[in-house]
Amino acid sequence: MPTSNNPFEQIILPTQAPSAWPPAPIYWVILGAMLMLLALFVWLFKQHQKKQKKTKQALVALKQLRQQATPRFAELNKLLKGLALQYYPRHQVASLTGEAWFNFIQAHHTGSTPLFGEQTQFCQRLYQQPSMCDEQDFKSVSHWIKGFPAQVKRLKKSTSVDQSLTGQHHV
Repeated sequence: MPTSNNPFEQIILPTQAPSAWPPAPIYWVILGAMLMLLALFVWLFKQHQKKQKKTKQALVALKQLRQQATPRFAELNKLLKGLALQYYPRHQVASLTGEAWFNFIQAHHTGSTPLFGEQTQFCQRLYQQPSMCDEQDFKSVSHWIKGFPAQVKRLKKSTSVDQSLTGQHHV
């Protein structure tokens, strides 16, 4: 019997290649984790879009108010309160009037100077019948609307930290 110099001559090849299906259990775990991450990303994206939609709707309403012949200060106030009601529970915002409402607006303002001038001036304009708006009012409201979602997030975060430190929680 002649011997050959090829060492691979004795190897017998399988008739069927091993199947890739079903995959190993680790691949199922990886697939599940990827699907969960994808679902989380979609949910976060939709939440972000919903918040952006609220802000955009408020800015469109502000633009419509600006185009009116005689925009009134009370209408601007109504727009601000409507936006605040979309982010906070009704019992927290709806009852705010006068000085408390002014303080709420200032607490959610990103700038250092107060919006709408002094507190007494704001309260007078709020309840004065023929109180018309000027361009500065529209600029202030536009700035407040654009910065409001970030301020809500910041204030809610600081409030929850304060409550966890003091041990106070609302039921």
